[in-house]
Order: sequence, then structure tokens, then C-alpha cells
Amino acid sequence: MIDINVSREVLVIGDSSTGLAAAEEITALGFDVTTIPSRQTNNNDLLSLGKVTGNTGAFKADFIKNGKKVTRIFGAIVAAPEYMKLTLNQEYGLSLSDNVITQTSFEELLESKSGVKNLINGNGSSVAFISGYGQESSPKNFKKIFTAAQKVQNLENCNAYVFVRNVKVAARGLEKLFTRARHDGVLCFKPENAPEINQSSKELSITIFDPVVRKNIQLSPDYIVVEEHFRPDRNTKALKSILRIDTDAFGFFQSNNVHRFPVMTNRKGIYIAHQEDDAINIALRVKELLGDGKIVVEEDHAVVDSEKCVLCLTCYRCCPHGAIAWDDNVAAISPVACQSCGICASECPMDAIQIKGFLDKTLLGDIDKAVDSKESIVVFCCENSALPAFNAAVEANKSLPENLKIIHVPCAGKVDVELVWHSLVKGAKGVVIAACHPGNCKAENGNTYAKWRLNDVANKLDVIGINKERVGFMSIASNMADDFVKKINEFQF
Repeated sequence: MIDINVSREVLVIGDSSTGLAAAEEITALGFDVTTIPSRQTNNNDLLSLGKVTGNTGAFKADFIKNGKKVTRIFGAIVAAPEYMKLTLNQEYGLSLSDNVITQTSFEELLESKSGVKNLINGNGSSVAFISGYGQESSPKNFKKIFTAAQKVQNLENCNAYVFVRNVKVAARGLEKLFTRARHDGVLCFKPENAPEINQSSKELSITIFDPVVRKNIQLSPDYIVVEEHFRPDRNTKALKSILRIDTDAFGFFQSNNVHRFPVMTNRKGIYIAHQEDDAINIALRVKELLGDGKIVVEEDHAVVDSEKCVLCLTCYRCCPHGAIAWDDNVAAISPVACQSCGICASECPMDAIQIKGFLDKTLLGDIDKAVDSKESIVVFCCENSALPAFNAAVEANKSLPENLKIIHVPCAGKVDVELVWHSLVKGAKGVVIAACHPGNCKAENGNTYAKWRLNDVANKLDVIGINKERVGFMSIASNMADDFVKKINEFQF
């Protein structure tokens, strides 16, 4: 193990309330913080982010200030992106008016004395919130709706109603907020289909079918508050490119990977703050990473052979953690950022990269020992998913094929074509790669690379006249011992 000195300065990109909350919590733990806007600015007195290079513990950020480039080193980076808001009134066949308003407009109304006065004027008002039918709802949207609904319910003679398809409480404090709002009198309806809404110049009506009483229920609210749709703006796309972090299919940070939520990204040391509640979590992550300015890591757990490396940049492009750069015309792997998944080693066309503990020659030797008959079934098991599932199946005395031979790999992404072919050449009856489910791979897409390679082998087997069913791919989770047994026994080699 070696000690690596890292910077204890943190860059926060985003000067919204979310970004400032993260900066405050990180500062409170004794770290120096620099905060800049996430959007481009014409104010020459402010730092404007340019290029970001380097890696975990030593991110090198270039800024432009007064037309000059300024370079700073940061141990960690926090991005607090802002998103564009679009109103979904058209999804419900509604036109915005005095009594059909957006979520943001209604929040502003609740903040003004005149707005509150109008709500409680006379016999009070009834307010209906609609969410989850124009788009899938989110915890952030859910929090905004129920916070506003609770405020309405606590006003004199006012009543709040919420119509939502799915209740999303997967964030800190939301279950408590939901419970308190209902105790205060907020009525929540969860119809499967969107409510029928009629809007006239003077009146509003909402009709739903209640499965309990088995009949239609109609409500005539004074106001309808329509949900808003968030989408990435131009600055979000720019941040993705600058920081080299993954987004989901819609362009939002983060990717849909269970190992990233709630604040992690595919790059160690870069965090995402979506809401103010994320601030404490991020601050603790920063403290855990940077500590007293030193990170202890294993020495040379990924090694590049400088004689073989031709700097083709294949490893740089495929590394899911952004851990690879180059130095003196040779690929250089950050020992802090590298997570030893082995994707780079398997994709390198020159076999210039080796992963400690999973050297190519070691894995080939493991295969030689495992294939002891023509009935052997070789299963490459990811240590994060399939291997724990297999071990649990063995401990529970599940019925597994006697000829099953397990090869331990750090990630399915480490299983290259050569290992599969070697197993077949040695006489294995069948070869299986057991990987994580989509969105559950710690290496982001190691399972995807593994499946591509296995499909390549299957296609070549088919061309030369050998049954391509001798190779198979399965996804499994670490707690799925029964499924591991079932899927292995379903293969017909």
C-alpha cells in the first residue's frame, strides 16, 4: 500500500441554493471551497470553467478570468446543475389561467401576503395538485407538491387535494412529510389513470373513479396546480463533456446505476448535488475521500507495459471511471481512480495492461485446472454479483451441476474473448459469463462489454459449424442464489 498526497480544496460548480448548501457543509468540515456558476457568465470578474483534466485527488481545472487562464488543483468536484422547467398543462388538456397555474407560480403565490389573502378570502379555497400523469413523478417534485399542499391545508378554511399516480418518497424526510400532510388533512388520491379534468371560464372540475366506493367522485376546486417537467439545459450538456461523467437516457446526471445514487458519479471524487438534502451526504463523502490530504491505495494494481503500449487510446475511451490519461506517450492509470474492473485490460489490442490478482496468465492457468473433463462447464463469475450468489447457493446446499467450474473475475468486463476461446479449446462443454444486471454494474458497463464479446464468440462458432449454444450469458444479483441455480440448470450445452 502507498500514500498519495491529494488536494484538500473542493470545487463546487453551481451557485444555486443547492450548490451553496453543499459548499457550506464541506467548508464546515474544514475543507477549502471554491464556488463558481454552472452557467456561462459575461461577468469578467467571475471564474468561468474551461477544461478539466487530471484525476481523483488532483483534478486540474482551467478557468478564464478577465480574459486570462487560471489553473487550480482540486481534490474533489461537486456539480450542482440547474435544469429547465416546462409546464405540462397541455398534457392534461388545460390552458394556464388565473385558476390553472404552474407549481412554481403557486409557490410564489404562497410566499406573498396578497396571494395568501386571496386564498383565504371569504370561505377559503380548495386547491388540487396534479402530478405523475404527464410524466413519471420524482421525489423532488413530490416534495414540492406536498410542501405546498401542507401549507394550503394549514390556511384558514382552505383544503388541499393531491392527485398522483405514484407516491415517490425515496429521499430523506419525504415519508415524514407525506404522513404529516395527510394528518393535517391533505387528501391524496392515487388513480391509475389520469383524472378527467374540465375547464371552463369560471369553473373547474376533476372526476376520478374510486375503486373503494366503486363510483365516480367529482371535485370542483378553486385552483388546479399543474406539475412541471424538468429537462437538461445547455450547461448540463457542457458539464457532462468537461467532467466526463455519465448521464441517463434523458441527459440527466447521474446514469441509472444503483451504485451511483444518490450523489456518486462514474468518476471517483466527482459528486452530484440535486437538492439541498444532498449537501451533508456529499460533505461526508468528501471527508471520507480526502481526509487529511492523503489517500492510501494499493500500489500498481493496474500496470501498463510501456514496451507494448502504442497509445492507441482504446483504454482511455473505454474506462468507465475516467482513470486513464497518458504520460510520456504511454497510457497512465491513476491508482486512486482505478477500480480494477479490468475492462481496459481486456479491450487493449496489445495486451499492454494487467490487473494485479487477475493476470491473464493466472486466469488461463485457472481455466487449465478447472477443465478436467469434456463435461466441464466454465462459469466466469463477477465478484460483485454472480460469485456471492454462487457461494450462497453452495452454503444452502442448492442443486448445482457437479461439473460446474467457477472462475473468479473482478468484473464481467475482464472476461475477454481469449479466455472464452481458451476454455472451449481445453475441452469445456460450455462457457457462461455471469454478470450484473443492467444498471447494477459497478464498472458501469462491464456487463455490456462481456455480452458483446460473448456474442462475437457465438457468431464465430456458428460460422465454423459448432453449436453456438455452448456459450451463454446471464445476469444475476448477489442475493439471487435461487436464480443462479435455476439459470445455470436451464442452459443446454
